[in-house]
Amino acid sequence: MPELFLIGAAERIAELEADENPADVFPCMSAHGIHAEARAQLYTLVMHSFLDDAMQLEPLVRELTEDGPNIHQLEPSVVERLSVKDENDIEELVGHWAECEPVEELELDADDLNEFLFQLVHFCQTAYQGEDLGVYVYVAS
Repeated sequence: MPELFLIGAAERIAELEADENPADVFPCMSAHGIHAEARAQLYTLVMHSFLDDAMQLEPLVRELTEDGPNIHQLEPSVVERLSVKDENDIEELVGHWAECEPVEELELDADDLNEFLFQLVHFCQTAYQGEDLGVYVYVAS
């Protein structure tokens, strides 16, 4: 299973069983093969931070088994910053993000990156407006 972004409450994330399909329980979106290092490059741009700091913005919150899957939470500060982005911001971010080496190696075109970021911004807006909701990353083993 590819990496998925989910919107959920911390209590429900804590109840998720290893054999449950998160797509049956939570609103989900695919990470489109955009791995953690490439996402950290995005967070660097959004948060105006160093890469080392951005690598910590998806901390592990739950190991469903020793061998995975694992659940990481997108830091609320990132969710907040992404939730206020509009289409022009997204296009500008993608322009800079596409030039980062880990993103270039993915060989995704600007349309794919725009689609991913547009969906992620929408997820962040939904979570930010909801009560006790967060954005999580489900990483299969």
